[in-house]
Amino acid sequence: MATLTFLGNDSGFGLKNNSAYFEKDNELFIIDCGFTVFNEVKNKFDFSKYKCINLIITHLHNDHAGSLSQLILYLWFIYKIKTTVISNCVHIKEYLDITGTPPESYEIKKDLENLKFIKTQHTNYLDAYGFIMDIDNNKILYTGDTANLDSFNPYLDNINELYIDVSKFGGAHIKIDDILDTLKRLKSKGIEIIPMHMDDKEYIMKLIDNLY
Repeated sequence: MATLTFLGNDSGFGLKNNSAYFEKDNELFIIDCGFTVFNEVKNKFDFSKYKCINLIITHLHNDHAGSLSQLILYLWFIYKIKTTVISNCVHIKEYLDITGTPPESYEIKKDLENLKFIKTQHTNYLDAYGFIMDIDNNKILYTGDTANLDSFNPYLDNINELYIDVSKFGGAHIKIDDILDTLKRLKSKGIEIIPMHMDDKEYIMKLIDNLY
């Protein structure tokens, strides 16, 4: 069973932006906060029960950060919660400033003790990151948006779960047909493969199912 639960796993033009969450030690961790995510989480969580709300932001495309300010404002004004934003994005503070997010409503952290950001090759227009993280003795690798696996190759053989950005068509995202041999090898080692940010779920899941 996968460690992360998805709020959505569509590509940027899909119905539900790619976002996932997990809970640990009475804290909530939400990975990315695209423009559809606020409506997904508003009625899903009782935010008052958590001692801390953490938002891990991989990059600042709208389908990953489009409702970041909205969620921070909601937590601040409705629940009186100061949000922790965990991100290495160069312009994260500027982004929050220009979207009118009061600086007292959040704090920014560039890392966590058990999380390591990994810079990806996604687009020339902004910086993007994946990460590797230990959660309840499971080592997960979350690629975020990436055009290839080059940045992640040193880590692939020492993880339990791979959350991987895959596409039918390629471009700024990994073309799944190009990495099937790699995925088969990782699967043979017992690593769980979880596809995400999918532009054609039927096509991609058929290939993923054939790995097993």
